[in-house]
Amino acid sequence: MEKLKISRINGLMFVDIELWSIKENKYRNMCILLDTGASVTTISKFILAGLGYSSIGDYIMVTTASGMIQVQTMEIAKVKVGSTELENIEVYAHDFPDECFSDGVLGMNFLERFNMTLNLDENIMRVFT
Repeated sequence: MEKLKISRINGLMFVDIELWSIKENKYRNMCILLDTGASVTTISKFILAGLGYSSIGDYIMVTTASGMIQVQTMEIAKVKVGSTELENIEVYAHDFPDECFSDGVLGMNFLERFNMTLNLDENIMRVFT
């Protein structure tokens, strides 16, 4: 079991993750929104381009809390939260508006692969691998 710190801002939960940079051949850190209501992890197109991901897939329409948006599908080589790592994970590439608090959303396609609990009193996510 691993304990990971959650940051809370304006009622939203954020977690530190690492995305594999194919450009630099190493992990890059970022803090993104933890959203159990999001089915797929979504990352800013700008961030993905900086990591060397230029092969972006088809455009699709998805429903979000803000309504329908257009995203592109793609695959990230590696995503790591704490010591928990997944390879070749599908993500949506999206241009987040300036008023967003985050450049990404960690969704259920990552989270559902693990047993986890959230303790919001202590701002801790426990991951059981």
